[in-house]
Amino acid sequence: MKRFLFIVWITSVFVACENQDDATQVVVKLQSGEYRQIAVSETKILYEVSCSSLSSKLSKFRIKSFDSEYGEISYLDSTINREKFNYAFIYHVPEFVRDTVEVTLKIYAEDLNYNSYELNLWVTVTGGAGLLSELSGIVIYSGSSRRANAFSLRTPSQPFLMALADSIDIDVYDLPNPINPETLSKEWHSNTDVRFVKANSFNYANATTTTVKATYASSVRNLYLSNIQTNDIILVGRNENAEAAIMITDVVDNSEIDNDFYRFNIKLIK
Repeated sequence: MKRFLFIVWITSVFVACENQDDATQVVVKLQSGEYRQIAVSETKILYEVSCSSLSSKLSKFRIKSFDSEYGEISYLDSTINREKFNYAFIYHVPEFVRDTVEVTLKIYAEDLNYNSYELNLWVTVTGGAGLLSELSGIVIYSGSSRRANAFSLRTPSQPFLMALADSIDIDVYDLPNPINPETLSKEWHSNTDVRFVKANSFNYANATTTTVKATYASSVRNLYLSNIQTNDIILVGRNENAEAAIMITDVVDNSEIDNDFYRFNIKLIK
């Protein structure tokens, strides 16, 4: 998940840092931006800082954030060898579930003599995106059956019989078992280039647009999904774009193929 963009340049200008003790050897000053501000998710905030050492060259420079939902995130951890420089970065405010979350940005510099200073900035993020809504109790049957065995991500709550549908509408379907048609294949495919990620460690209950997209983007995406089991969590999308999270609630393989089915819940990214 991309939340930031960094831009850096070097300058010979030294500016003393406000609110730092005169004896401080390392200086980190906010040149542009606010120490505290309110923002909404998915916005971008520009910060510019100047860094310098009074006694030696700077050796380390780090930027991290901390909040109650994502914990600590490292944006930059760099080794440097300069007495002073200016740095500008754009903080991409993430999406949160809760309505109000305070983010602390920590900008740290250290010199070769192990003198250091950490500048803290605060962003209060309001208007959380909230949890994705859920469609529950959707059922598709075996691909070998004469019942609804496929669905479209546009209308997943309305499964249909694959044999009677236009191919461009078949986003997900159950593969007929080629060896034993009376047995559920437990394998899903797509006619529309949908990709599948089995992500059983994903927090489905608290799924948001951001968490689905981030997990999907960082995972290996497959052309099909095999060995589907009850309680599996499946993320689906096309190319780099996540579209939904699915929770399998039942996988039933009866003696009659027309009674073999999957039951699942789905949370769609709109």
